[in-house]
Amino acid sequence: MKNIKLLILVISIALMADKANAQDPLFSQFYNVPTYYNPAVVGLSPGLRARLAVRDQWSQLPGDLRNLNFTMDIAERNIPGSGGLGLMVMNDNAGTGYLKTSVIGLSTAVRINLQEDMVTQVGIMTSFVQKSINWNNLVFSDQLDPIYGNIYESGFLPPNSGNVIYPDFSAGGVFRFTESTTMFRSIMGTFGLAVHHLFRPNESFLSLTSPLPRKMAITGDIVIETEGSADGPYFQRYNKSNSFKFNPGFIYEAQADFRTYSVGLNFLRSNIYAGVWFRNRTTDLVKSNDLIFLLGINAPLSKQTRVKVNYSYDFVLTEIRPGTGPSHEVSLTFELDAFSLFRGKGPGLGFSPRNNRSKEELECTPF
Repeated sequence: MKNIKLLILVISIALMADKANAQDPLFSQFYNVPTYYNPAVVGLSPGLRARLAVRDQWSQLPGDLRNLNFTMDIAERNIPGSGGLGLMVMNDNAGTGYLKTSVIGLSTAVRINLQEDMVTQVGIMTSFVQKSINWNNLVFSDQLDPIYGNIYESGFLPPNSGNVIYPDFSAGGVFRFTESTTMFRSIMGTFGLAVHHLFRPNESFLSLTSPLPRKMAITGDIVIETEGSADGPYFQRYNKSNSFKFNPGFIYEAQADFRTYSVGLNFLRSNIYAGVWFRNRTTDLVKSNDLIFLLGINAPLSKQTRVKVNYSYDFVLTEIRPGTGPSHEVSLTFELDAFSLFRGKGPGLGFSPRNNRSKEELECTPF
């Protein structure tokens, strides 16, 4: 019975796209895959960032509802106006062999310095998408007997190809500011808006017109540092074991008739991450769909290099919990603050030292 439910779910996603009900994959740790949600974030923090996220959706369902997302972005400050360059590779499975989506995208961002403590970036991403479906694994309604189940042959004639390939485009903007007060050592806020599938590519398998709905993502978070070493620049204080930071944030996603809100709070203390989040399709937190717990570690390798590992557990709060089970998500982030595509004296790959300047806190890795 579970297999039949999964097949019906996949068929609905794959074949009923004429109603524009397609939905992009979502991540609980959206802050650890920022360039997936907004290409303007590319190069927002200095150096090189490589991120790998793996999400196992509804682990008790049969099949493989899994998403792998790899992103890498490099900031470039030696070219005036340049934010950076980014790469994204994603593979999404909706059931083992049923519906697969593969994406490779290239991003670039332009940086506009507003003041010493404010900066904004705008970015675009060009992607190439391949969707594939295995018709042999699908079960259609005319194959089902109400008593004996799947015993008939289907009258459906699948098309010759099970692949759809199309280009896709996204654009976004992001704003970041930093501030210091007598109560808090530093406050950094980052807010972004992005629109995906700008030209609504056709993703139909059946030679029909099935435009992919545009998706809007609005994100915001504030990183507040309450203590830590006052000596040395901010990026050195970042690795101090006595630093304490808390990071409230939110994300709003809208695509066709699908709306989701997530709001929560992460903490960083002695290189340990912890957090709790709520996800819902309404603004009523009392009726939340998911309760999300986060636990992770920040492992500094040097003053300008670190590895972050985070695990989140999505506990379903609705009546579908017995059939779906929880969702699991793991992210691995590798950061090199001093990496640069071009050295200050000329082109070339390698590491270049930071320059002392008043914008140093704005250039730091916030969390």
